[in-house]
Parts: sequence; C-alpha cells; structure tokens
Amino acid sequence: MTHAESNIVLFSITLCWASSYIFIKNLPDTLSTFAYLTITAGIASVILVIIFFRKLREFGRNTLIKSAVMATLVCGMLLIERAGISKIPASMASFITSLTVVFVPIILLFLKKKPTKNNYLGIMLILTGLTLTSRVNIGEGMNPGILYMVIGCILMAVYIVITDIFTKQADPLLLGVGQMFFTAIFSFILWFIEEPSTFFSVQYSNEMLANIFLLAFFSKAYAYIMLMYSQKYANPISVTVIASTEPVVTMVLAVLIPNTFGQTEALTFIKIVGAAVIVMGAICAGTNFLDKKEAASYARDTISA
Repeated sequence: MTHAESNIVLFSITLCWASSYIFIKNLPDTLSTFAYLTITAGIASVILVIIFFRKLREFGRNTLIKSAVMATLVCGMLLIERAGISKIPASMASFITSLTVVFVPIILLFLKKKPTKNNYLGIMLILTGLTLTSRVNIGEGMNPGILYMVIGCILMAVYIVITDIFTKQADPLLLGVGQMFFTAIFSFILWFIEEPSTFFSVQYSNEMLANIFLLAFFSKAYAYIMLMYSQKYANPISVTVIASTEPVVTMVLAVLIPNTFGQTEALTFIKIVGAAVIVMGAICAGTNFLDKKEAASYARDTISA
C-alpha cells in the first residue's frame, strides 16, 4: 500500500465515523453507551470471524496480548470520555477530543520521533479551524469534565501510537479481529456492572437492529480493520491529521441530511472559514514543502561554500 493509498483509506475511515452519527441518532435514548459498544463490537466480531475464519488459526499469544491492550485503551477512553461529556457542552467536548492531533506529536517526541515542520504548521492550522467550527470560548472556566476529556484524549493518542507500533510487529488483520473481540468482552463486563440484565433490558425494534447492523459493519468491522492496515503503512501523525477532518465531514452531512440529525444546520461564515482552515492544515501536514525548501537552501549553501 502506497502513502497516497493509505491516506485514501484513512479518509474513508473518517467518512465512516463521521456518518455514523446519522445512525447513532436513530438509536433509542435508553440504549446505554456500553450496550451500544457491546452489541456493535459483538456483531462486528461475528462478521469478521465469518469472513476471515481460516486466518484465525494463525493467532498467537503475542497477537492476543496486543489486541487486548488496544481494546483496553479503547474501553478506558470510552469510560473516561463518557464521564467528561456529561459535564461540559458538546462543542467543548468535540474540540478537546480533536486535541489528539496535538498529543500524538508530544508522545512521539518522547519516543525520539520528531515531527516535521509541515506537521507543526498543519497542526496549528487545524487547531485554529477546530476552534472556529466548534465555537469554543477558550476563556471558559475549568471544570472536571474538561480534565476527563483531556485524559480520554491522551488515551486516544496513546492508542494511535501503540497501534502504529503493533501493526508493524504483527498481522494487522489479526490485530483488528482480536481487538474487536476483546472490545465486545470488556464492554459487556462494563455493561453488566451498569445493568445486570444486559440484553434483556434492551427494547428491540427493526429500525434499531438495522441501524446497529450498519454501525457494526461500517464504523466497527470495516473501519477498524482498515485502520490496522493503514497504520502499518502510515505514521501516527498522518492518522490524526486525517481524522481531524471529521468535524468538516460531519458538518457537511448535517447540512445534507438535516432531518436525521434532528435539526437544520446552517453553514455560517465562521464555520466555512474554520472548515477551510482545517482542510488547509490537513493538506499542509500531509506534505513536506517546508522541509524541501530547507533542504534546497542547505544544498545551495553547501555548493556556494
């Protein structure tokens, strides 16, 4: 897989996650977060087992451990973010979640992997665009919800970096299947603690089951398997930069499909400017023109000397 192909796949994953809000909106309010994750991850696991049944015999102890670690991070992030979202406005929660694009380079610095100048400039542009589209007031007071969201964001950054390492050490397909299986198991345990009757407490309907299946197939089975493959060929910053365009995709979908979101979204001038800045930042971070200029300047100075 080439770098360009990897970026296309990553954008398709972002599109799946952004459009998943369409189907999540159609789920009953009584369906808890843990119930949703247990059912969708469980169905996704069944789909993946059926499709890749012969491949599963290659599972080894190390791959299972790596899959369990990744699933633990995902469930931990969900648990902490859930506590944070209940305490702060949705716009603030969305903005803080997007700060993963900042924490990933910081973690990489500890691993002695220095981001490029284009990465730094792109990240600054993306943060500016996110501030505009999220309509966040930076001067708002601090509360526990913000701290929870920041911790969840750090866990997401750790997950991306660890996934990048694991996918280069093990089979991405097996990691994806194993992670989905352990996510379903861990989510079920959390759901049982929250509601001991688990599956018997859910009010099933044809509409709910249809939306659950679509979410399980696209936002879980497809998205996570392809994420594993993409991270094998892409670096963690590329992953977070492309994922940071999710608010732009979501905003466009909210305009195109207003009834699904429950309200009509208006594309204000500020939102359009913010979206344009995010896209510019993603393009900037995905190129290397600043480093090329520096290399060209260094070459000219060397020749002159």
